[in-house]
Amino acid sequence: MPIIRAFALLACLGASALFATPASAQPQADRAQRPVQAPKLEPISDVTVDRDQDTVPDRKDQVVRIQGVVSTPSTAFGEGMFQAFVQDESGGLMLYSRNPRTPLAQGERVEVIGRVRQFRGAIQLQNLSIRSLGRVTPPASVAAEVADADSWKHMGTRVTIEGIAGAPTLDTFGRFRLTGDDGASISVFVPPQVTRTIDWKLVPRGARVQATGVASIYKHTWPYDGGFQLVLTDANDLHLLEPPVPAWHAWAIWAAAASCLLLGIALLVFYLLQRRQKARARELATLSALSNAFSTPDIGQEQLARHACEILTAYGVADAALVHMYDEHGRLRQLAAAAADPMVSVSLQASEPLPAMEVTDNGAQRVIEARMSQKGLTLLSVHSLLAKSGTQGFLAALSPHKRRQSDMQERTLVSAVKLLALALENSRVQERARIEQQELQQLVVTDELTKLYNRRFLEEYLRVQIPLALRRGSGLGFISIDIDHFKTINDTYGHDAGDRVLAGVAARLREAMRSSDLPVRMGGEEFLMLVGEHDAPGTMVIAERLRESVESHVFTDAVEGKDIRVTVSIGIALFGMHGNTAAALLRASDEAMYASKRAGRNRSTLAAYVEAVA
Repeated sequence: MPIIRAFALLACLGASALFATPASAQPQADRAQRPVQAPKLEPISDVTVDRDQDTVPDRKDQVVRIQGVVSTPSTAFGEGMFQAFVQDESGGLMLYSRNPRTPLAQGERVEVIGRVRQFRGAIQLQNLSIRSLGRVTPPASVAAEVADADSWKHMGTRVTIEGIAGAPTLDTFGRFRLTGDDGASISVFVPPQVTRTIDWKLVPRGARVQATGVASIYKHTWPYDGGFQLVLTDANDLHLLEPPVPAWHAWAIWAAAASCLLLGIALLVFYLLQRRQKARARELATLSALSNAFSTPDIGQEQLARHACEILTAYGVADAALVHMYDEHGRLRQLAAAAADPMVSVSLQASEPLPAMEVTDNGAQRVIEARMSQKGLTLLSVHSLLAKSGTQGFLAALSPHKRRQSDMQERTLVSAVKLLALALENSRVQERARIEQQELQQLVVTDELTKLYNRRFLEEYLRVQIPLALRRGSGLGFISIDIDHFKTINDTYGHDAGDRVLAGVAARLREAMRSSDLPVRMGGEEFLMLVGEHDAPGTMVIAERLRESVESHVFTDAVEGKDIRVTVSIGIALFGMHGNTAAALLRASDEAMYASKRAGRNRSTLAAYVEAVA
């Protein structure tokens, strides 16, 4: 009985070992590498997914579990290694391990647990744990164009392509280019095991062949956006469809090519002539556009420079244009810029002006070039904007790329610079004349000492305002203002001090007045303020504000080391109440001002009622 029990125990242990061993006779080392808790089962497309499109799988270095069918036997790549492709309905990838594994046959369905890796672009599962699920029909290949095979679309799956074979390169492995009807080409890789079984004389250069294999990639550098190849693992997967074209066909093709070449040369000459004519037409159109833009009256130098830059870039004379000008302090500052590319326009934002001591005519080009180089732009050429007085500034042609300007572009730039320099000089002369005219006009209508309007301007102003007041029926007030004891200031401190007091009082009136009021110096120490008021109370409020502004101010700069205060006497007259002519209103406001002086000065008095004359 003990012997029977021993045999029964050994039989149970053997059966347990038999049922525990996978159908593929997986070694003990493989089982040891499998994780204690297997990951969830996923389709291959989820393992190889690349959502950020950087050609690297998002799941790289993760441990995953897949099921698929072996599309290439692991023995096809040579002995001493384990390398095979597996695919399911969603996609495919490679199985790889440095340690020998149980061979996998084509059509074997397996479950694999491994870490996602990438070797020179090819997505692999490494450190494998494999379990066989039986044999099924090998996956059928998908007919594809060469351009489709040379992409991530069929990565890791079997495809069939057709094309013209190039000359094979035979070493330990075979390799040749296959060019499809779509013009795309792909490298066909044949492992050493298969290379030795193919009669390469049956696949000569120029023959049309059909090749079936697994789409993979082999590239030394990232990103892995090219370098795809078709891996053949069986000599029966390479078929000759058509032999190469006979030699006399080649001669006919060469003759046709020569004819096409001659025709192409003729067309090229015609094209160059047309291009030259178009370039000349563009040059004339550019100069015409510049002339029209510069002829626009009353535009400033900045607008002229902006027109020049925009036209030069719009007509393709320069990728970007920049105008620098010397300002009144001798500094070189950016006046205008334009670029054909909006991204380049961002780089042309104005920089800080260059101090005059750092810039000379000879060094300006180097300074501009250095600044543009810091912004990633190439200075193609720079031209001085010359005037009779010297260099006004510079016009620079720029490009985001290193290139040489054409003769037409350089010639047009030179002409454009001359036109712009002349337009800038004319604009400068016109601006100076306009300013001088304004200054002269200002001298005619303003008092030089107080900068207030004078009596001459008042007469012209009232010639317009009195008829307007007549139509409105009212709305015009006269406030006469006289400085109290002004003669004492002149006698005590001198006329210079008196002039400074007059200027100070004028400044107080300007500060206290409204935008619609008109201050006038009538002469000596007398002033007049015209206000748009309809009633006496509102006009009195304004008059009191003017009086208080003068009374509260201390004139510290009239006499050195002396603080002076002054007061004013004010008289008020209203249109329609005290008259409806300028002479009557001036007379009424003067009489009211003298009434303020008689009453003790430093006060405001409304004129006595006078019936308006119709």
